[in-house]
Amino acid sequence: MVIFSQHPLQKSIYQILVGDAPLLALVTGIYDRPVQGTVFPYVAFGTWQGRDWSSMTTNGLVFSLALEVWSREGGHKQSAVIMERIHTLLHDVNPAVDGQVLVSLRFISSSIALEDDGCTYRGILTFRAMLQA
Repeated sequence: MVIFSQHPLQKSIYQILVGDAPLLALVTGIYDRPVQGTVFPYVAFGTWQGRDWSSMTTNGLVFSLALEVWSREGGHKQSAVIMERIHTLLHDVNPAVDGQVLVSLRFISSSIALEDDGCTYRGILTFRAMLQA
């Protein structure tokens, strides 16, 4: 297992998100890297941090991963509703991850903040994923 290979987990999470009709009814898309002019609201993969979680008998990784919810509807409500749906889809689920065993995927924290432009809200959900080879 390569410590920098979060791609199989990201692919699995992406499939869960794009496969959920209620979430897709709330957003215009789920993006790894949204392009300029992407229509709000949308979800984007944010920061990933990985570290070794190996033992004498197994190789493992722990990832902290962020999903960002971007909204321009006045107030926090739209971001919060989308974040609640994402939490429902991902907290404590155990999807298949190519070439790895997902030991756990758990919600860690969330925040919603108004960006400096005064009209864009960014919600961040942070999850912790533990994987074994």
